Amino acid sequence: MPRRFDIAQLNISGVAVLTLLAGLVAAATLDPPSENRVPEITDEDRRITAYHEAGHALLAAHLPAGGDILNVTIVSRWGVLGSMTRAAADGDMGDDALRARKEAELVIALGGLIAEAIARGDGEMTDAMTSDIKAAERIAFELLGGPAAGLTVAEADAGVRRSMDEAKRRARAILESREGQLHRLAAALLAHGTLEAVDIARILEGGTPSRESRERPAPFTAG
Repeated sequence: MPRRFDIAQLNISGVAVLTLLAGLVAAATLDPPSENRVPEITDEDRRITAYHEAGHALLAAHLPAGGDILNVTIVSRWGVLGSMTRAAADGDMGDDALRARKEAELVIALGGLIAEAIARGDGEMTDAMTSDIKAAERIAFELLGGPAAGLTVAEADAGVRRSMDEAKRRARAILESREGQLHRLAAALLAHGTLEAVDIARILEGGTPSRESRERPAPFTAG
């Protein structure tokens, strides 16, 4: 027997949806979102995040093919504890330059997790499927030629693993050989929250952040 469609159900559902939408709009109006709404950020969370982003920044500074650094921050916004921003790739890059950029991006992407391991003192990089790992796998696959390469799943998996293992070795070698710079960058991020390109250059040369950075308000912290 065919199922009857009751118009009353549609009316009730429509009212419920409109009521829900109205409630969401009212909540957003009465309680506007905070740019720092990230729950329970501990001091240790901030410290590890500072090392993570400092690792990205240090590698980017030593691998210019990866793109110029614009800034790095541990000011938390909408669930993102920190981030590094680089200049976009030039649309007119040749094949060699584009490949060099991707190779550098692969090393930079993995550097944050290695820097975390250095900060923890255990030397062990997490094997969790983080956004950095996902980005690194995508870059490694692109370096293999992407879908156009016609690789089998096994061939692609093996190639991605080889590329990522080599990138991890390269990232670790750079970070461990410049551990003092890593510590200074992380400390500056903890003190100032955000570092611009000029600040990073000063710190890597043994100096201090610019006056503007020193005068910025301290970042939000929980507790």
